[in-house]
Amino acid sequence: MSVLKTTLANPSRMRGIFRYLLQVEGQRQKREILEQLLSPKKLAEEKSPPRPMFNAALNESLKCKLLIEEEGVIAINPELPKLARDPEWGDDLLPDTFIELFFNSDNEDNTDFGLDCAWYLAQDIYEAIGTWKEVEKRVSKQNVAISLDLKLSSDTLFSQLEDWMFYFGLTWRHSLNDKKMAVADPTAYIRRNLEALFNEKSESKLLLKEFIDRLAKRCPLFETGKFREQIEEKIGRRQPNYLSTSTAFALFRLKDEGYIDLRRESDAELMILPKANQTVNDESRVSHIIWTQSQL
Repeated sequence: MSVLKTTLANPSRMRGIFRYLLQVEGQRQKREILEQLLSPKKLAEEKSPPRPMFNAALNESLKCKLLIEEEGVIAINPELPKLARDPEWGDDLLPDTFIELFFNSDNEDNTDFGLDCAWYLAQDIYEAIGTWKEVEKRVSKQNVAISLDLKLSSDTLFSQLEDWMFYFGLTWRHSLNDKKMAVADPTAYIRRNLEALFNEKSESKLLLKEFIDRLAKRCPLFETGKFREQIEEKIGRRQPNYLSTSTAFALFRLKDEGYIDLRRESDAELMILPKANQTVNDESRVSHIIWTQSQL
């Protein structure tokens, strides 16, 4: 069962255990002490089974190999990248660590989670979905409920998806006419990963097509990534060289914020960044992305 369906294992609880272990000596602690510190006995009274929230978060952390357990001792997985285990940087990098563990590590338990996230990003950002009932209707309309077992069959599951995608930096939340929405906008994720996508500052200019390929390799929820490919096979492919409106919107935002520039150069392959209602203008035709680094 995926972390998506383990609704007590939300980002804040799994993060809380990880943050504690980041700072303790040896990044390890006896399970019984960890339980007492993070889920005090007073809070665990009259719970059956005891400590359900703590145990759900810990079990999912062990399943995805963020943590390991040996002879009753819980520790941060020493096979994680060095920076992911760094006491100063580990917490900031945790969203990307989770994405790597959930979606890039042959973690079959979270296949449904990856497909749900990829499906959400593939939706038109200008027709944002507000409730799980709307999600359920659109999933059914696009005929992916059965073919991909893409079912968010309750408000609880949809809330779990919202929490994780917001934590990853793939959505933002707002209210419109008292209607809450989770908008598929990956600006925060892309912004956070610009340095890695531009090869740790060694490059500042890329073909946009190459940039998207790197983005999908790092996070296969994006265009050309394995999860997005499965989704688009069922709901319909984008037009050739078109990006989804969510990715296009994020790139335009990053340009407006001064992090990147988007250029069209002659004799170079163009990518199309559609706007509302799939409209395209001169700004939408882009061949290269420039990392300005002006916001560092």
